Amino acid sequence: MSNAIIVKPLPIAAANASSSAPGHDPSYVDNDHMGVVWKSGAGVDTQTIVLDMGSPVSVDTLLLIGCTGATDTWTLWVHAANVADFSTVLYDSGDQPFLAGSAMPVSGRGRALHMLPAPVIARYWQLTIGGLAGSAAVIGRAVLGRKIQFERNFVFGAAFGVKDMSTVDFSTRGVLLRWRGVKLRSVAVTFSSVYRDEVEKIVHPLIEEIGISEPIALVTDPDADEQRQNRIWFGPLVGDLGTVWAKPGAFEWRASVVGLHA
Repeated sequence: MSNAIIVKPLPIAAANASSSAPGHDPSYVDNDHMGVVWKSGAGVDTQTIVLDMGSPVSVDTLLLIGCTGATDTWTLWVHAANVADFSTVLYDSGDQPFLAGSAMPVSGRGRALHMLPAPVIARYWQLTIGGLAGSAAVIGRAVLGRKIQFERNFVFGAAFGVKDMSTVDFSTRGVLLRWRGVKLRSVAVTFSSVYRDEVEKIVHPLIEEIGISEPIALVTDPDADEQRQNRIWFGPLVGDLGTVWAKPGAFEWRASVVGLHA
């Protein structure tokens, strides 16, 4: 088991794709609204989407969230470059499995996790999705950034659950009144011994920037595993965002996330 990683998404300036279904623009991969996704056309085996970050950025982690219809036959090939035609490539991942693990989320919306061997600074990121066999490629959210991985992992007492948006009541005659809603996966972990320099240089700047309105990606264990898809969350922080100076040289930070594109 490796220590958990956290990734704050870098903004995507523009996106273009080999094809798009009506109403599913490539720019939607930078949108946090559930159901607002990029969906390619159908009928071919391979589709491509290029993410323009606007200027060269440093990236060591890529996640794709909300990939409805993704199967274990899909593949992912990542290229990075500073020229839009990719005539000079700074990074070439080779063809790899698309899904982060073989165990699919209950929602059926797949998740991809690609970790680069070292950070790469590039403006353009090309994602080639293969093995489609004529089906459409779907990406709900693309997350590119630098991972945060503390020297000390979170502690036991981690909580995994669901935020149910349904409501249930009873009429005056005792009749069940039920409105079914979306179930959002949630996770709460406690990093009980974060070094002071990690808090001052990483945690405090992060929470001051994103607050509760901006999402992050949290992977409780990034090691390859059949369950790795289910160890990935993407959404806003909820609850108390602060840190506690728990002991000399060490702080406690509780990170609770409600997942989007669950």
